Amino acid sequence: MNDRPADKEAGPSNRPLILALIGAIVAAGLFCGLWLTSRSTDPEAIDRALDREAPDARATADEVIELLINLDADNVDEAGDRVLELSTGNFREDYEELLPGLGPAFEESGASASGEILDGPDVSFTASGEAVAVARVAQTTTVDGTERSVGFTLRLTLVKDDESWEADSFELLGEL
Repeated sequence: MNDRPADKEAGPSNRPLILALIGAIVAAGLFCGLWLTSRSTDPEAIDRALDREAPDARATADEVIELLINLDADNVDEAGDRVLELSTGNFREDYEELLPGLGPAFEESGASASGEILDGPDVSFTASGEAVAVARVAQTTTVDGTERSVGFTLRLTLVKDDESWEADSFELLGEL
């Protein structure tokens, strides 16, 4: 007589399948962790990218400011067209609306404005595609032969559109 218990039915074991599933989950988790780690942005990489953008943003701000503070009846149309090329958003819309009346107003009043940037524009970034430029300027305006000199601080917000920086808003912060 055989004292051994009855042999269970011989069937495939689930153990290799479970081990393979655990291995696949661990590998997927490791892959995701490495992928997410490689995608994290290094602060120095951000600084380098913004340092590369700063000269172009500063050049646009400098040109727009120079165009805005140096106007007379002879150059207002040409300067205005260039400002429109370098601008976007509400600033562009407002300037476009103002531009047709500027030339005649300068001519009728014998007005002119000449200025210089005293300091700046200092550019800082609020996002990878948005910058703020702050400058101190001095400007002398002449109307009907009467001169008035003033200094002021202004802020120009710039946005990057495709490959170039454009002025998006302009604000006088105060007189010097």
